[in-house]
Amino acid sequence: MAEAVRPQRRAKAKAGRTKTKEKKKYEILQREESDEISLAKTPREVEIPTPACEFKGDHLKVLTDSQLQNDASGQNESEMFDVPLTSLTVSSEESLTCNTETLKDGEEIRAHVEDDAIKLKVNPGDSIGTKAETLKNSTEVEEDKLVQCGPSESTLQSNVSYIQQEIENLQLRETQNRKEDESLGLSSEVLQNIGLQSPCEAKDIFQPPRVRKLYPQLPAEIADDVPALVAVKPFLRNERLYPELPSQPEVVPFTKEQLKIFEPGSWLENVESYLEEFDSMAHQDRHEFYELLLNYSRCRKQLLLAEAELLALTSDCQSAKNRLWHFKEEQLSVQGICEDQVKVSGYHRYQRVEMSESALGELKKLFDAKSEHLHQTLALHSYTSVLSRLQVESYIYALLNSSAVLRSLAIHQEGRASKQIASIPSDLCQLKECISVLFMLTRRVNEDAQFHDDILLWLQKLIKVMNNPSGVFHFMQSLALLMSPVKNRAAFLCHMKPSERKPSSSGPAPGTWTLVDEGGEEDEDPETSWSLLNEDDLVILLSQFPFHELFQHLLGFKAKGDYLPETTRPQEMMKMFAFANSLVELLAVGLETFNRARYRQFVKRIGYMMRMTLGYVSDHWAQFVSHNQGSGLALQPYSMEKLQVEFDELFLRAVLHVLKAKRLGIWLFMSEMPFGTLSVQMLWKLFYLMHQVESRDLEELCTVLPPAECKKRLQDPEHFVNFEKCLSSMNSSEEICLLTTFAQMAQARRTNVDEDFIKIIVLEIYEVSYVTLSTRETFSKVGRELLGAITAVHPEIISVLLNRVQDTIDQVGMVSLYLFKELPLYLWRPSASEMAVIRDWLLNYNLTMVKNKLACVILEGLNWGFGDQGSLHLDQAVHAEVALMILEAYQKYLAQKPYAGLLSESMKQVSYLASIVRYGETPETSFNQWAWNLILRLKLHKNDYGIQQNSPTVPFSSTVPEMTESPTFHPLLKAVKAGMPIGCYLALAMTAVGHSIVKFCEEGIPLLGILVQSRHLRTVVHVLDKILPLFYPCQCYLLKNDQFLSHLLLFLHLDSGVPQGVTQQVTHKVAQHLMGASHGDNVKLLNSMIQAHISVSAQPNEVGPVAVLEFWVQALISQHLWYREQPILFLMDHLCKTAFQLMQEDCVQKLLYQQHKVNLLREFIFRSSASLLSLLHMLSLVKNALGYHCDRSLLSSLVSWIVAGNITPSFVEGLATSTQVWFAWTVLNVESIFEEDSQLRRVVEGELVINAAFSPDQALKVQIAKAQAQLKLPIVPSLQRLLIYRWAHQALVTPSDHPLLPLIWQKFFLLYLHRPGPQYGLPIDGCIGRRFFQSPAHINLLKEMKRRLTEVADFHHAASKALRVPAEGSEGPPASQPGPAAYLTSPELHTELVRLFNVYILWLEDENFQKGDTYIPSLPKHYDTHRLAKVMQNQQDLWMEYLNMERIHYEFQETIGLWMQAKLESHSTPCSLSVQLDFTDPLLAKERVLSNLRKHEDPQPPLVLHPMRPPVPVISSAVLLSQKDTTQMARADLSVLQQQAR
Repeated sequence: MAEAVRPQRRAKAKAGRTKTKEKKKYEILQREESDEISLAKTPREVEIPTPACEFKGDHLKVLTDSQLQNDASGQNESEMFDVPLTSLTVSSEESLTCNTETLKDGEEIRAHVEDDAIKLKVNPGDSIGTKAETLKNSTEVEEDKLVQCGPSESTLQSNVSYIQQEIENLQLRETQNRKEDESLGLSSEVLQNIGLQSPCEAKDIFQPPRVRKLYPQLPAEIADDVPALVAVKPFLRNERLYPELPSQPEVVPFTKEQLKIFEPGSWLENVESYLEEFDSMAHQDRHEFYELLLNYSRCRKQLLLAEAELLALTSDCQSAKNRLWHFKEEQLSVQGICEDQVKVSGYHRYQRVEMSESALGELKKLFDAKSEHLHQTLALHSYTSVLSRLQVESYIYALLNSSAVLRSLAIHQEGRASKQIASIPSDLCQLKECISVLFMLTRRVNEDAQFHDDILLWLQKLIKVMNNPSGVFHFMQSLALLMSPVKNRAAFLCHMKPSERKPSSSGPAPGTWTLVDEGGEEDEDPETSWSLLNEDDLVILLSQFPFHELFQHLLGFKAKGDYLPETTRPQEMMKMFAFANSLVELLAVGLETFNRARYRQFVKRIGYMMRMTLGYVSDHWAQFVSHNQGSGLALQPYSMEKLQVEFDELFLRAVLHVLKAKRLGIWLFMSEMPFGTLSVQMLWKLFYLMHQVESRDLEELCTVLPPAECKKRLQDPEHFVNFEKCLSSMNSSEEICLLTTFAQMAQARRTNVDEDFIKIIVLEIYEVSYVTLSTRETFSKVGRELLGAITAVHPEIISVLLNRVQDTIDQVGMVSLYLFKELPLYLWRPSASEMAVIRDWLLNYNLTMVKNKLACVILEGLNWGFGDQGSLHLDQAVHAEVALMILEAYQKYLAQKPYAGLLSESMKQVSYLASIVRYGETPETSFNQWAWNLILRLKLHKNDYGIQQNSPTVPFSSTVPEMTESPTFHPLLKAVKAGMPIGCYLALAMTAVGHSIVKFCEEGIPLLGILVQSRHLRTVVHVLDKILPLFYPCQCYLLKNDQFLSHLLLFLHLDSGVPQGVTQQVTHKVAQHLMGASHGDNVKLLNSMIQAHISVSAQPNEVGPVAVLEFWVQALISQHLWYREQPILFLMDHLCKTAFQLMQEDCVQKLLYQQHKVNLLREFIFRSSASLLSLLHMLSLVKNALGYHCDRSLLSSLVSWIVAGNITPSFVEGLATSTQVWFAWTVLNVESIFEEDSQLRRVVEGELVINAAFSPDQALKVQIAKAQAQLKLPIVPSLQRLLIYRWAHQALVTPSDHPLLPLIWQKFFLLYLHRPGPQYGLPIDGCIGRRFFQSPAHINLLKEMKRRLTEVADFHHAASKALRVPAEGSEGPPASQPGPAAYLTSPELHTELVRLFNVYILWLEDENFQKGDTYIPSLPKHYDTHRLAKVMQNQQDLWMEYLNMERIHYEFQETIGLWMQAKLESHSTPCSLSVQLDFTDPLLAKERVLSNLRKHEDPQPPLVLHPMRPPVPVISSAVLLSQKDTTQMARADLSVLQQQAR
C-alpha cells in the first residue's frame, strides 16, 4: 500500500552509485532475506547490559527504496510537461527515514522508491543509551507519518526474526566481557527502529558481525554524560520483542504537498515572480522607442491644434464675409396724371448694397493669417507628424530586421519551423520592451483617434511576431496568472481614472445607480469599480485556452488521437489525480478572485471547467476500475483501494471549493458532478458537508469527522432542524441546486447501493418539499421531480415514501396525490403489508377523503402488464386481490347509484387525478370511471397471462375456481346476483364461467348480455378477446346460439348510435342518410381485436387464420340485411383485406357465394309469388334455408322492395362503393364466379357476336331473355348487374391511392378486351368490350373512365416526386381518410403506376382492338404488348407487382397496434425524469469522454502574419553606382513631387 513519507535528514551515502551495483546489492538482500531464522520469544521490556561486542564500520545498514521519488524522477514514466522542472524535483541524494507505527496484520507491504536509499549507520564511538519502554509507548506514533515498506509481509517477518536472532547470539557470546562495557546498553527502541526499517527494500544488506564488541569504547567526554546505571526489566522468554503488526491499516490520501511529487508544477508560487518580471518590464519610461512615440504624440497634438486653429480661422473668415456687404431694401414711388385726367401712381422696389471698409480690411487680414497658417504652421506640423510616424515604423522595421529569427518571421515569412531557439530570449526581450511601451500608451486617455489607431496597429504587428508558448506548463502557468488577483492595477490605470465631472446646470442631476447582489447588499465600490476587469474580456481570454488539448493530455491520448484507457497503469492513474488536483486548485483560485456579482457568467465558466475536469477523471477512473476488476492486490505500486481514496479526496476538494462560492450560480454544476464513481464513505461525508455549508470550518470538518460519524450525525433527529435553518439563509436557486445535488447523489450509484443513504436523502427531500410549512410552497414541484428521478433508479424507495406519507398525510393533504402521480409506480412491486395499507385506504375512507384518492392514484399507476422477461410484473394473485378489492369498493360506494356504461365510456379517457381536479366531476363519477379503467387493465383470465410452463397438462378450466365454491368470491357472487355489470365482467374473467365452453354457453352469455344492455361496450370487446379463442376450434356453439348473435348485433347498433332495426326497414339510400359512413370507437376496437386474433392464430400450434375468418364472416352475415349495416360493412371490409393479405380469400368467397345464391333464390320467390300466402310460405322456406329470424318488418320491407321493382340483389348495393373497396373487391369476385358458373356472360357475348346487326339495347334485352330461358336462371338479370359495368363503376369511385385500383382496372380490361370468337367456332375477331358501350349513357361512362385514368396517372406522377417516409415512423390515418396520411408509397412504385395507367389509357382509346385486325407484336413498346396479350388471352393472374403490399402490411400492424395499446401496459418515462447516466459503465464513460471533447470550442486562431515592407525603400549601393539607375529612380520621385505641386 503506497503511502506518504516525510524526509527527516540527509543520507551520507554517495549519490554516484550505479544501477548495476544497486541491482547486485538487491539480489544479495533477497538471498539473505530468504534465510529465515526463527527467534525465541523475547520479553517486550528488555534489560540489556552493556554488550561486549560491537558493530564496526558500516556493515550494519538499512536501506529503503522510495517509490514516491521514483515517480517524481520519471525515469520509466512519460514526462507530464514539455519543459524540465529540475528545480521542483526531489534530489536523488536526499534520504527518507521510516518511522515506527502500529500496523495491522495482513497489510500489503511495498517499496516506494527504487533508486534512492535510506541508510542507518552506527559509527564507532557513538554513545547509545538504553531505556526500557512499555508497549504503550512503543506503539504510539503519528498517523500522518505512516510508512509502508518492503515487498511483502513475509519479508518483514524474515528480517525481524533475523535481527532478533543476531542480537541474541551477540548477547550469548559477549557475556564474558560485561564488566568492561557496563556503562553501555542497547535500548529496545533502537532495536525496534532497526526492525521496522530493515524490511524496506535495500541496496546494502546486513551481514553477521565478526567482532567481539557491538560498540567501541566511548570517549571520555561523552562517557561522563552517560548515567552509570540503567535499570531495565528482566527479559522474559514468553514476551515479544516487537509489537504485533495491525492487520488492516487505514488508507489515507496524500496531502497536497505529497501530491506535488507526482505533479511538481508550482504555478501559483510562480505567479509572484512573473508579476515582478512583468512589472519591471511594463514601465519603459526611458526607452528610446518610448521617446519616438512621445515625439509622434506631440507632433500629432500640434497638428491637431493647427487643424483646430485652421477651423477657427475659417469660421472667422466666414463671419467676416457675412459682415462685408450690407443689403438695404429701398423703394421709389412716382405719381402722375394720365391724359384722361386720372391720377396714377407707381413704385419700384430694389436692393442697395454697401461694402464695409472695416470688414474688408478684417477679411483681408484673416485671409492672410489663414494662408500663412496653412502654408507654414499646418504644413510644418503635418510634415513633422508624418516624419515622426515614419521614424516609429522605421524603428519597428529595424527591430524586426535586426534579428534572424524575427526577420524570418516578420519579413521573409520562412515559417515558424526555421526559428533558432537559442536566440529567442535575447530577441524577444527587445520585442517585449517595445510592446510594453505601446501598452503604456494604451493605458492613457488619448483623444487623438489616429494616434490610438496607429498604436493598436503597431501592437498587432509586434504581437503577431511573438511566439505564443505552448505545452502543458505554459498552459497551466497562464491559467494561474489569469485566475490570480490582479495587483497594482489601479497604479497601472492611474492615467485612465475618469475625472469627476460636475453635474450639468441645464437640468437636474441624473440618479445614481448602485449594483447590489441578491442579498440586497452593495456589491461594488464606485470609487474602485472603474478599474475592475471587464467580464467579457475575461470570458474571451478563458476561451483562448485549448482545454480540449489539455484534457487529451490528461487522459493519455496518443499522438494520432487514439484513446486507450485500458492501457493505463496505476502510476499514470495517480499522476492523473495529481494533475487534476492542480487544475482544480487553479480554477478554485479563480472562484475566490472573481467572487463578485459582475463576474457571474465568468465564474460559471470556471465552475463548468471544474465539473468537466471531474467528469473526465471520473470517466477514465470508471474505465480503469472496469478493466482492472478482480486484480485486487496485484496492482503495483498502488492498490485499487488507495486509488479510490485519492479519487475521493480529489472530488472532496473540488466540492469544497464549489461550496465556498456562494451566490455565484455555480452550485448548479455541483448537481451535475459524477457522484457514481465515489465510494459510499465519501458520499456520506459529502452529504454531511453539504448540510454544513454555512459553517466556516468545512475543511476542518473534513479532517476531523470520519464517515461513520457523519452518518451518525445525519441520522440524528435534531439534524434536520439545523438543516432547515441552513436553508432559510440561502436564496431559492441555491436551495434548488442543493436539493438537486442530493438527488443526484442518491441516483448516481447503480451497484453497491447503501439503502440508508438513499433513504435519508429521500426523506429529507420529502420533508423539505411537503411537510415543512416554510419551504413546501417553494419546493413542492421541484421535490416531486427529484423524488421521481430517484425512485426511477431505486423503485424500492417508494415503499419508504409510502410509509412516511402514511404518517404525514394529514399535513400533506392533496399534494400527496401529485407526488405519487409523478413517481414511476410502474417500476414498483408493493409488498403484502403495503397492499393492506392501500386496501384500508380504499375501503375504510369515503370517496372524498385524501387517503381514498391516494389509494386510487397508486393502484392506477402500478404496472399491471408484463415485465422485461415476458412474465407479469405483479403476481397474478395481486391482480385477483385488487379486482376483488375494487369490486368491494364499488359495491360500497356505488351500489345504490348505478352508472351506465354509456356515461362512463362517453367520458374522455383521462387519469383519475385529472378527472377529480381538472374536470370537476363528482367523486362517484370519477370513481366509476377509475374502477372500470383499472379493472380492464388487470390480467384475470388465462388468455391474459398464459398457462404456466411448469403446470401439468390438465383441462383448461380445471385450475380456475368456481364462483360458488370459493369463499373469496362471496362479493363477486353477490354482485352477479344483483346484476352489477362490473360483477358480470369479473365473473367472466376470473371464474370458470369464462374458461369453460359449456359454462359460458349456459351462464356466461346472459352475463355478456347484461354488459351489452348496460352499454359497457368497451368491456364487451375485452370479454370477447378472452372468450373467443376457446370457441374458434368449435364455432358452432356460438354461431348457432341466437342469444349470442343477438347480443353481437345489439352491440353493433348501440355503438353506431342508430336504434336496432331502423336500417332494415328502409331502403339503401334512406339508410345512408340515417347512418352516414360513421361507426363507433368500440367497433374500431372490435376490429383491432379481430385482427389481433387473426395474427395470433397464424402462429404455430394455433387454429389458423381461416378459422377466425370463417367465424366472424358467418357471425356477421347471419344478420338480416347485414350488407346495409355500416358497422358490419366496416368489419367485413377489414376481414376481406386481411384475407387478401394472407391469401385466404377462398374461405370468405365461399361463404359469400352461398349467401349470394340464397339471395337470388329469395328474389325468385318474391317475384314469382302470386299471393300473400304463397309469399309467407316462401318466407318460411327462406327462414329454414338461411337460419335467421323473419319478423313483420322483414315482410313489409320485402313487399316494398318487390313493388319498387329493384334490380338484381347484390351485397354491394348501388353501382359501387368508395369506402369498403376491399369488400367490394371480394363481392365482385364472388359475382364473377357466379357469372362464370351460370355461363351468363358466355351466352350474352355469344348473342352479341352472332347478331351483330342488333342495336346494343335491343340485343341485350333479347340476349338476357334468351339467357334466362337457356340457363334456367331463377330471375332475369338486370343490365346494371353485368360485371363489365360493375368493374367500370368501381374503378371510377375507388380512391387514387388505394392499393387495389390497378387490379380493379385489370379486372375491367379482362372483360373489355375479351375476344369471344373462338369459343363459338368463329375466327379471332375484335374485342367485345365496345359492344357493351353503344348507348349514350354508356358512351359517357367511357369518357368518365378516360378522364379518371388521366387523373390517377397525374396523381401518381405527383406522388413520385415526394420523399419516402419509413412505415415504422408513420402514424395511423384518420378514420375519415381512406389511407394513412403519414405513409407514402415508394417513388419507384408510383413511377411504375404512372406507366401502367398510361397503358390503360391507350388500351381504352384505341378502337383498332375492337376491329380484330391488330397484330399485337407490331404495336409500339408503350402499349405493353406482353400484358396486352395476356389480357386478350383472358389470363386471370393478378399483377401483384403493382400492389403495395408494404402499405397493406403496415396498415394491418397499425390496426393490431390499436388493440395492443388498449390491452397491454405502456408506461413512458415522464418528461421531468431526465435520463440518468450510468457513471460506472466503461462503454458509456468512453463515449462521454469523446463526446465532451468534441463540445469544446476551438480558440481563435493566431493573427495572420503579413510580410512587412520597409517604410522607406532601401536603396542598394549598386543603384547609386549606375547613373542610369539613379536617374530613373530620381525621375520617379520627382514626378510624384511635380504632381503634388500642381
